[in-house]
Amino acid sequence: MTNVSALLGGWAAWQQAGYPVEGTGVPTPSPQAVAIEEMTVLGDPDAPVTIEDFTDFQCPYCRQHALQTLPQIKKAYIGTGLVRYVVKDFPLPSHPNAAVAAEAARCAGAQGAYWPMHELLFENQKQWSPLGPEQVVDTFVQYAGDLELDPVAYRQCLDSGELGELVRLGVWEGEQAGVQGTPSFRINGELIRGAYPFETFQELIEAELENTP
Repeated sequence: MTNVSALLGGWAAWQQAGYPVEGTGVPTPSPQAVAIEEMTVLGDPDAPVTIEDFTDFQCPYCRQHALQTLPQIKKAYIGTGLVRYVVKDFPLPSHPNAAVAAEAARCAGAQGAYWPMHELLFENQKQWSPLGPEQVVDTFVQYAGDLELDPVAYRQCLDSGELGELVRLGVWEGEQAGVQGTPSFRINGELIRGAYPFETFQELIEAELENTP
């Protein structure tokens, strides 16, 4: 059984597998994992507005945001250098495949394909969500093949759980920020809970831009 498959057991297995709960220590990713963390970032590092997206790949509202709202934010603000966008994993214990999906995206990131896998996982959410631990890993390896990644290296990454610390760090950061559900966002440090249409993000971003010196 892989580390992430243990999460089927709920909170007890979640903590045993190393995922933090409130009051526990900070996960410490390896230097190699930290380098891969940069794959989850879009936009100019000096952009005046930073949006942190605490997401769960098995959450239908996160899917709605990723496939409908995020493309509009990319076009209007990320691509124009006004927004830096950062994905933070916050897989919920009630979604048994969410943690391994987060690792699946990050393992794709190790081969330079985080964002294509991010989109593919959300597009096919209904396909992989009900699968068992072994089936879901096989499915993610198939997705990696569809993206023309090295399937052997990809499977090794998933089976090793080597990028799990990045997922656990996202959970820890979310807890410190007051995140309780997904999707949640921090816009220049201010927590926003829930899925909203592009127009709401537009108002929030424009308000931050007005306050930028």
